[in-house]
Amino acid sequence: MRRQVSLLLDHGHPHAQFYPLRRVWEEASLVVERVNALQALQAKLVNKAVSAVLSKKASSDFDRTMKDLSDG
Repeated sequence: MRRQVSLLLDHGHPHAQFYPLRRVWEEASLVVERVNALQALQAKLVNKAVSAVLSKKASSDFDRTMKDLSDG
């Protein structure tokens, strides 16, 4: 439970040590889900960036992806 509270404190929950146990568990699960999704996205972007160096088609796909991420 200490690890979950520490995770929550690190991710913007300044009063996590006072949360009921169930809330700590639920909030920590949400944080882990979001962190994992972000890491997966970053891995995909690195893969696309490396591919973009090797191929013009992949380069345009990477550019389109970056535009989509930055423009909404």
